[in-house]
Amino acid sequence: MSSLPAERVPRAEPSRAAQGQPFCSSAGGLALLALSAGVLAYELLLLRLFSVLMWYHFASLTIGVALLGLSAGAVWVGLVRRPGPALVRWGAAGFGVGVLGFLAGLVAVHFSPRLAAWALAPFHQPFFQPFARTLAALPDSGIGWRVAALAGAAGLPFLGAGVALAAALSAGRGRIHRTYAWILGGSGIGAAAVPAALTVWSAPAALAAVASLAFAAAAGRRRAPPGTILVLLAGCALAWGLDATGAAELPLARGRYEPGLLAVRWNPMSRVAAYPLAPGEAARPFGLSPRYRGPHPQQLGLVVDDSGYTNLYEGGAARANPDYFRQNLVALAWHLRPGARTLIVGPGGGKDVWVALSFPGTRVQAVEINPGVVEMVEEVFAGFTGRPYSDARVRLAVADARAFTARDPARYDVIEASAVFGRMPPAGGVFTLSEDFLHTREALEAYWRRLSPDGILSITLFAHERRAPRLVALVRDLLDRQGVAAPQAHVRVVGDRAVANVLVSRRPFTPQEDRSLRERVKAARFRMLYPPEGGDNLLARILEAPDLSSTLDRLPYDLSPPTDDRPFFYYTLRLRDFLQPGSRAVGFDNQGVLLLRSAFLVLALLTLVGLVAPVALRHALPRGGGPALAYAAAIGLGYMLVEIGILKRLVLFLAHPVYAAAAVLAAFLCGSGLGSLLAPRIAPNPRRLTGVLLVVAAGVWAWALLAPGWFRPDHPWGLVGRAAVAVAALAPLAFLMGIPFPSGMALLGQAAGASLPWCWALNGAAGILGSVGALLVALHFGYTGTLVAGAAVYASAAILVPRLGGGR
Repeated sequence: MSSLPAERVPRAEPSRAAQGQPFCSSAGGLALLALSAGVLAYELLLLRLFSVLMWYHFASLTIGVALLGLSAGAVWVGLVRRPGPALVRWGAAGFGVGVLGFLAGLVAVHFSPRLAAWALAPFHQPFFQPFARTLAALPDSGIGWRVAALAGAAGLPFLGAGVALAAALSAGRGRIHRTYAWILGGSGIGAAAVPAALTVWSAPAALAAVASLAFAAAAGRRRAPPGTILVLLAGCALAWGLDATGAAELPLARGRYEPGLLAVRWNPMSRVAAYPLAPGEAARPFGLSPRYRGPHPQQLGLVVDDSGYTNLYEGGAARANPDYFRQNLVALAWHLRPGARTLIVGPGGGKDVWVALSFPGTRVQAVEINPGVVEMVEEVFAGFTGRPYSDARVRLAVADARAFTARDPARYDVIEASAVFGRMPPAGGVFTLSEDFLHTREALEAYWRRLSPDGILSITLFAHERRAPRLVALVRDLLDRQGVAAPQAHVRVVGDRAVANVLVSRRPFTPQEDRSLRERVKAARFRMLYPPEGGDNLLARILEAPDLSSTLDRLPYDLSPPTDDRPFFYYTLRLRDFLQPGSRAVGFDNQGVLLLRSAFLVLALLTLVGLVAPVALRHALPRGGGPALAYAAAIGLGYMLVEIGILKRLVLFLAHPVYAAAAVLAAFLCGSGLGSLLAPRIAPNPRRLTGVLLVVAAGVWAWALLAPGWFRPDHPWGLVGRAAVAVAALAPLAFLMGIPFPSGMALLGQAAGASLPWCWALNGAAGILGSVGALLVALHFGYTGTLVAGAAVYASAAILVPRLGGGR
C-alpha cells in the first residue's frame, strides 16, 4: 500500500505545540493516570449498571462498546495532522461531559416512568410484564433505534477518551513507553478502585466521581494542584449528594418500573433492592402445594440486580405457621430425613431456612455469598423478618458455597440448594453467559463428600427447557464416577408446574421411603417425574441407559455435564447449531448467546467500516504498514483472549467475578504498564522482541495447563491472601505482555508518526472482537481453549516482528 504524499505525512519531530507536552511530564503523566483510571472505572460501572437495567449479555457487550469508542477516537486522531496537548485536554473534557450526560439520563429515568418504559422496556422478557404498573401497553415500534440510542448514550464518552489517549500516544511518540505506562497504570488503578467505590457509593452516583477524574485530567497544567483537588472533591460531593437524595437510583425491579422501592443496597457484587409485592403476586408461588388452604405469611420482594429473585417473610407469621413451609416442594428432603443436620446453599431472603426450621430438631448451616442480602434480612428489615439467621438453630457463613464446602469437614444429612444461579444473577432470564460453578461436575463431587451415609442432596430449579434433564445427566455422571452400580435407585425427581426438585440419596432409596414419597406427592398434587408415573421420559432414559455418553450424543442438543473449565449449565447448543442461524435446537435459555453472536457480527462490521475502511480509503500506511497493522491487531486480540481467559479461570478461586475482575485487571494493567516502561531496555531489537513474544506464548500455555491445579476453591487463605497469590502469579506474565505493543511500534522508526494512530485503532478493534470472541470460544471449548487460542495468537505475532522495520 502506498504511503501518504509528503505534505500529508506528519513530521517525524514533535511540533512546537507538542514540545514539553504535559503528558510526558510528571504532572501530565498524573493527568493521563487520572483519565485512564476514569475510563476503566466507567467501563466497570457500566457492567454493574447494565446488570440492573437489562439482560446480562448486554453487560458483556460493554467491553466491545468501550473498545469501539476508544478505537473510533484513535481513527479520528489519525485524521488530525498535528495532535498535541490541546487535543488531549479536549478529549478528556469530552469524556467527562459524556459521563455526566449519561448520569443525567439516569436521573431523568428516575423521575420519569414513561421515559423509563420508552428507553428500557425492549431489554426485558415479556413474561416479566415490564413497567406494567405504569403503562397499559409497551410501544411496539422503533425498538431498534431506541436500543441504538441507549448504547450510543453509554458509549459516547469512550469516543472522547479515545481521542485523548490516542492523541497523547501520537504526540508523545518520542516517549511512547512512558506514555503507554501511564495509561496502563491508570487503568489498573481504576480497576482496583471500583470495588472500593461501590462500598461507598451506588454505581450511578459513582459516575460523578469518574467525571471529576476526567475534568481533572483535562485541566492539565492550566490548573494549580489545589484547583485540581477541588474538582475531585466536587465530584465526590456530588456522588454523596446523589446517594443521600436518591436522585440517581434506578427505580427498577424484575424488569418493571417500581417507584415504591423500600430499600436499596449497592455493593461490589450487586444491587440488592426490596420492594412491595403486587396484590396476588405471592398467592400461589411455585412449589407450594395446590392443596394448601391456610394463611400466607406477609412477604416482601427482594431482587439482586435485575432478576436474582427471593422473598422476605414476616418472621412472626413464619414461626406460627410451619405448615405453610412443610407443604412446599423444597421440603421433601426433610420429610424423608426429619431432624436433619442441614447445609443450605444460597438461602437468600430466608425461605429455605424457614422450611428447614419448620421440622423439629433441624440444625442449619446457611451459606450466603452476598452480604447485601444478609444485611437486608438481618438489619434493614430485622423487625419484619424476625432475623431468621440469628435463630439459635442456625449458623450463617457469608462465603462462597464452593469454597465453604471444600474447607468444611462436617457431614450433613441434607444439602439443599433452591433456585440458586451461581455467582452472576442471570438478569432478565438470559442464563447462557452466567458461569454457574454451583452446578458443575466438581461442585457435585464436593457436595457428595459432605453428605452423611444416609444424606440427601436436594436441588430445586426451574424445570422448563432443558435444565432438569441436564441436572439429572450431571447427577448420573456423578454416580457413575462414584462407582454406583444402580444410579436409578439413588435419584427421585418431583415437579410442580415449572419447578422440579431433584433428590439424590447417598444410599439407595428404600421401598418405605419410596412409598412415603409417592403418598406425599399425591396428597400435595405434585407430579412424580422420576420414576415416571407411566411410560417413559427423558429423565428415565438418562438414568437407566447402559452408557450415559452415547445416550447424550444422540440428543439434538448438548446435555453433557458442565465442568469448572466450561461451567455454562444453561447453554445447551452444539457448535453446529450455534453456527447455523434459526436452528430448531435453540431454546429459551440459549437466546442470549444467539444475540451475542449477532452482536459479534455487528461489531465486526462496524469495526471494518469505521476503523479499517478509513485506512484503506486514505492509503495512510507508510512503508511496511501492512505487517505493522497485523502485528498490532494480533497483540490486541491475544491480550484480550489471555486476560479474559485468566479472569474467568480465577472466578472460582477468588469467590466472585467482581473480585476476580478487580485483581486480574489491576495486575494485568499495572504489570503491563511497568513492562511498557522498561520495554526499551528489555526488547530494543527484533530478536529480543521475538523472544519476549515466544516466552509470553509459553507462559500462557503453562497457565492453561497448570491453573486448574494451582487455583482451587479449597485454598486456606482469606480473600486478601488469595488475591495476593493471584496477583503475584500474574505479575510476571502481565509484565511481559506490556512489552510487545510499544516495542513493536518503536521498531517502526520514522514511520511511527504516520502509522501509530492506525496501529492503536487496529489494536483496539481486535480487542473489540476478542472481548466477545473470548466468551464464544469459552462456551464451546472452555477457558482452557480460550487461553490456548491466546497463546497461538502471541506465537503468530512473533512471526511478524522481522517485518516491522529496522528503526528503533
